[in-house]
Amino acid sequence: MFLNRLSMNEKQAFLTLAHHVAHADSEFSVEEEVLIAKYCMEMQMDDIEYDEAKFDLVGVLNAFERDSHQKIALLELMALVYADGEVAKQEQQLLNDIIVHFGLNPNLAIVYREWSKNILSLFTQGEALIHL
Repeated sequence: MFLNRLSMNEKQAFLTLAHHVAHADSEFSVEEEVLIAKYCMEMQMDDIEYDEAKFDLVGVLNAFERDSHQKIALLELMALVYADGEVAKQEQQLLNDIIVHFGLNPNLAIVYREWSKNILSLFTQGEALIHL
C-alpha cells in the first residue's frame, strides 16, 4: 500500500525481509506467496531470489534510513505475518526484533498490528464483492 514510497535499495531490502519473514516458520503459505507477488507489482519490480544462508537481519534493516520508511516496512510486514491467519512464534519474534531495531514504541506496534488485520479483512471483503 505504501511500498512505492521506498527507495530502490529499500524495496530490495523489503523483499528480502518479506521472504525471510514468510519463511521464518518453515512454511511459505499460498497467502504469503500471493501477498509478496502483490508487493512486487506495487513496487514495479521482479521478485528476488531469497537465500536464507546469506540473510543478515541487521544489514537489511539498516537499509531503511528514514523513520517513515521503517514504519512502512513494519506495516507491510505485519500484513504479511497475518495474511495466513496464523502467527508463528518465529514470525512474532522477528517482528519484535524489527520493532526493537527501529526503536519503535511497542504500543505503536499494537496499533499497526490492528490496522494490518483490518486492511486484510477489507481486502478479503473486496475480493468477495467482486465475485458476487
